[in-house]
Amino acid sequence: MMKIFESKLSPPEMRKCLTRERLFQFLDQHLHKKVISISSEGGYGKTTLVSSYVRAKKLAAVWYRLEASDRDPLVFLSYLNAGLLAHGEGSHSGDVQKAAQSHDLAQLCEEVIERLEAVNDRLLIILDDYHNLKENEEVRKLMIDLLRSASPYVTFILNGRMKPDLPLIPLKLRQQLAELSTQDLAFTKEETEVFFRELFELNVSAEEILLILQKTEGWAASLVLLWDVLKNLNERQRKHFITHMDITDDIYSYLVTEVLGQQSEELQRFLLHTSLLEELDPVIINRWLTIMDAQKKLDHLQAHHLFLYKDHRGLFRYHQLFKAFLYQHLKGDLTQLELNQKHARLGEIYEQNHLLLRAFVHYTWGNEYAEAARLMRTMVNRYRPDWFLHVVDGALESLSPEHSLATTSLFLFRCVPLEVLEPLIPALEESIERHQHSSTIAAQLQHRLANILFYQGDLERALAFFHSSAAAAEQVHDYALVALNLSMASQVYRLQEYHDDAIRYARQSLSYTEQHAIPPHVLMHGLWNLAEVLLERKETESAEIFITQAMTVSESCDEASKAFPYSSMGKFYRQRKDYELAVKWGQKAVDHAARFSIDTDMGWASKELGITYLHTKQFDLAEQYLRAAQQSFRAYTYLHEIIGRWLYTLTRKQGTDSRAETDRAVMPPQQLYVQALGEMHIKRGTSHMKIARKTSLYLFLLLLTHRGNKLTKDYIIEQLFPEDEWGAAQNKFYVSLSILRKSLEPELEYGRKSAYVKQQGDNYFLCMDRISVDADEFVKGASGKESGTAQPQIDQLLQIESCYRGDFARDFPFQSFLAMEREKLRACYLQLVERIARHFWESRQFDQGMYFYDKILAVDPYCEHIYREYTDRLLEEKLVIKAKSVYDKAKKHMEEELGIPLKLASFNDRIQNPVRKK
Repeated sequence: MMKIFESKLSPPEMRKCLTRERLFQFLDQHLHKKVISISSEGGYGKTTLVSSYVRAKKLAAVWYRLEASDRDPLVFLSYLNAGLLAHGEGSHSGDVQKAAQSHDLAQLCEEVIERLEAVNDRLLIILDDYHNLKENEEVRKLMIDLLRSASPYVTFILNGRMKPDLPLIPLKLRQQLAELSTQDLAFTKEETEVFFRELFELNVSAEEILLILQKTEGWAASLVLLWDVLKNLNERQRKHFITHMDITDDIYSYLVTEVLGQQSEELQRFLLHTSLLEELDPVIINRWLTIMDAQKKLDHLQAHHLFLYKDHRGLFRYHQLFKAFLYQHLKGDLTQLELNQKHARLGEIYEQNHLLLRAFVHYTWGNEYAEAARLMRTMVNRYRPDWFLHVVDGALESLSPEHSLATTSLFLFRCVPLEVLEPLIPALEESIERHQHSSTIAAQLQHRLANILFYQGDLERALAFFHSSAAAAEQVHDYALVALNLSMASQVYRLQEYHDDAIRYARQSLSYTEQHAIPPHVLMHGLWNLAEVLLERKETESAEIFITQAMTVSESCDEASKAFPYSSMGKFYRQRKDYELAVKWGQKAVDHAARFSIDTDMGWASKELGITYLHTKQFDLAEQYLRAAQQSFRAYTYLHEIIGRWLYTLTRKQGTDSRAETDRAVMPPQQLYVQALGEMHIKRGTSHMKIARKTSLYLFLLLLTHRGNKLTKDYIIEQLFPEDEWGAAQNKFYVSLSILRKSLEPELEYGRKSAYVKQQGDNYFLCMDRISVDADEFVKGASGKESGTAQPQIDQLLQIESCYRGDFARDFPFQSFLAMEREKLRACYLQLVERIARHFWESRQFDQGMYFYDKILAVDPYCEHIYREYTDRLLEEKLVIKAKSVYDKAKKHMEEELGIPLKLASFNDRIQNPVRKK
């Protein structure tokens, strides 16, 4: 006889558990339904929810915890029968074991059905861990019979890690099915607050709650396991742990045992290797793992609730903690070299599939910095500047759980060109304002903005934001970001020649790296920066120590950054007047930087080598490298000015006045020529200029239409972005403005220095002293101002008429702000052509006269006075056929199209009796 283990028929004993009113209400509302399906990944609180609900509501229930052995139909029915017997009136403990005496499956099934049919009060039958019955057709058929036969008072609650393999659609159509999924079971912000603050009496701040929720995604098991860690920490330790929350030992053990260990070896390999991907694209995975069934495996993972979900674009992703666990597990199985090679291979696959941002990220983490830099140059030419906000705002960090902003910042902000970064300033400023109460987010946003301002040359604002970011990062114990901000602040002070402050902040940064095991990227920057300050103070012996240490640490950082300590070593030997070694190290830095083609790196290395050649009085080589640095720093205002000063020094040393111009001396801007009549063209000198971004072109047209006038920013935004929210519209305006200026002046260092698009406060206008517009030349000529005579000669009029190649901005017919200017110029043109037509007619040059009258009507077919004048003149010259043609055209346009009766009443009579006027 089979033994019944009564523990399987008893709900689990619960310690403290949260009363989840939101889900209790759901169960209350659906308790009358035949089936309530609750499916999710392990640890989302399915069992706890149902057991606490049954206890709280004191409901009659049969609890049956299923195991793999319950796939045997006889075992399944025996336990279910035992549970029903135990629930019946007058039952006693012996009844449970009697339920297992029958070995006749049909008889046992009939007995269970009879019991279910006889239920006349609400009864819950809870089948916990229902996924253990998967892939068993006999039990499935039994369940269908039980559902069909059970009394309306019976509700089956099926808890499991996958949806029950039952005909759920018919139940749903009959409104007999209710479902709870992972998204429903995940803890909300409010529930997380109550869980920690009230249930476990842990005083966790609102920001810490948000961080916990962001990283756990409401996974109940992780909240319990986190509490077990947090309860033993003081407030300072707790804040640091939550900010840098990683997989705890308990979470790791749970996922190894309950999730990963339950999968086949093939599926384990799939899970571990796909943890390197942010989005689980089956096309990429098939190439990556050299398989053909990635989609099938993803569908399996989703069906079995293995911490997989679809994002807003329908792409699969792993839950953050699960992805971090898989990545950590994979990393433990590989050497760092093997991991790098896998990232690099993924970079190749993504690039071949034209997913350049993903390729850039994987090349970076695979230490293939040359490939990453190459790809960045491609992306700059391919994508809009505002697209790069995603690159700057966490794309690199999101891929790898072990990397943070502190490990990505130094490479990223050197790699992305300044002309791409500058338009992002307004969006970052707005985000900082919006997140000022969240120290974690504010610290990261302020650091990103500070970097852009630093490279832009706004050192004071950059310094302020580096300090603000350091303070915010300190509050949330992000010590790596604190150290990086301090090191960057030191660099700003060094450039401002505040050497004492530079040394102080560099040493503070290095102290943080020592105390908190901070990534080598920050350490290398701190060491290099301190060496540079000491070199500027001529403390060469101390500087050499830090340069050597920086080069050693750089082996673990982004490879491109080695150009900086190489340059410093060249500077060190230059100060010791060992010019042979100085040139050798300087050339090594230039060659190294050239491998990556990053402007800041090439500019810095070329500058130092140029200065070395200046000291050796090899002026041609000095100029060659300083000019190369000038070109690399063309967009970087402050660094550009530094090169300008060195070029000035070079000209003085050469002793010639002919080269006394410094880089800062600005050449007179070239004249801009705009052809706005007909097809639009813009030329600067002899070069054709193209404004590729549509909104930038519309901005130019708006300013051109109002040339000579100042337009407020609000008016421009209202005209160009009327349907956008104000914040978004303002960002688009700044991006459009920046790209417009760069399109017209590619060499422009700083937007406000534009020779053509000027700004006064919140007013914007075109500087017409430097812009020639064909429309203005046309109006001047047509009015006689160009020739200086009241009555221009016919040759002049014809020449002016030929300038009108078509309507103003003809290729943009739907931009309403162009309409008034277009009509004004068209009216001017028609008046001019009338003068020409009359001149030829009165000179009895009828062919030319008809040509220009026809031209008027081609431009304006509704010009009644021209029809009248033209037909009169044709009839006077007995040109009847032509007159009839003009009359028919007038009738078609005026009467048939506009409904305006013609005032040529005597026209038919005059056709019959045409008389030449004497």
